[in-house]
Amino acid sequence: MRKSLFFSIVILTIVTVLSFFSSCKQCNHSTEVVKTDSVSIPKLDAVNEEIKKDSLNPFLYYKRAQLYEANNDFKSAATDMFLALTLDSLRPEFYLYAAELFKKTAEPQRGLALMQKAIRTDSMNTVFYVKAAELAYIDTTVKGNYRIALDYLNAAIAKDPQNADIYFYKGTIFKEVGDTGKALSSFQTATELNPKFYNAYMQIGLLLKSRKDKNAEKYFDNAIKVSAKPEDALYAKANLLKEEGVRLYDANKDAQATEKLSSAAEQFKKVIEVNYKNVEAYMGAGFCYYQMDSLEEAYKYYEMATKIEPTYAGAYFSKGLCAEDLGRKKEAMALYQNCLNIDPNFKRAKEHLKKLQQVQ
Repeated sequence: MRKSLFFSIVILTIVTVLSFFSSCKQCNHSTEVVKTDSVSIPKLDAVNEEIKKDSLNPFLYYKRAQLYEANNDFKSAATDMFLALTLDSLRPEFYLYAAELFKKTAEPQRGLALMQKAIRTDSMNTVFYVKAAELAYIDTTVKGNYRIALDYLNAAIAKDPQNADIYFYKGTIFKEVGDTGKALSSFQTATELNPKFYNAYMQIGLLLKSRKDKNAEKYFDNAIKVSAKPEDALYAKANLLKEEGVRLYDANKDAQATEKLSSAAEQFKKVIEVNYKNVEAYMGAGFCYYQMDSLEEAYKYYEMATKIEPTYAGAYFSKGLCAEDLGRKKEAMALYQNCLNIDPNFKRAKEHLKKLQQVQ
């Protein structure tokens, strides 16, 4: 009798949950749903067989939901997650995954409602507050949504004041809304709590760079020190040095400019050491050498850029400039034409090609 009553309650709850889910906007779209058979979703048949044998195992629905998601069938994935939560409402990963699915179906308000339930289930789990903050922030239909997001993060900080990640998320929101002062403060706190917080150092460096603050380089250096592969930090530092070099040239401070550009070129080379496919690093190094009149070196890096990305019009144009300055007019014309074959509207390539054609 008790067993029968239990199954009746479970079935009734599932029916209720499915009825709630059927109101989801994503579910009511008339778009064709991808077939969920073993051909379109590998391993689905095996999971279905497992569910037949153990229909009250929430982890099987969780497992199947991920297969559905991989096939872009978010409706079925979310349905399975509600089933999983019905069978076990205490699993944090179930709440977080289901909320993420709602984010992907462009219904952050439903995901937020789910996270509010999760918080009621475990009010000390700060990850729930962070996810709620993310969902609140992206829900632009709600007035003052960023303030709601910050309230969730402040609530998380009250429970875990030593959590650097939460301060980083606060900084991200402040940065997005244009409050760079508070963003810097939040990112700074994140680095104080976690001295190896690469992304926080990067954000501080980028914000200071936008303010033309000379301390930006120091924070890029900090980021470089704490990461085994600091590609972004090296590139950001290289760009910073390159821009300083250009400003010094414009101010007729040639010796200082050359020093900065030389340092920038070395940084771009370090980027290439970390990721040899970073085409912008080749372009950056080429630019620095071109500015320093090291035309052969500039040509070499622009040539490598064309090999890394054969459809990069600007790389052919820049290589053409080097060839033209080196007196190789026919080669320059061919390179400008290559540039225009990729981008017919590349104005400077048109101008240089026309000029060379006129003196033929």
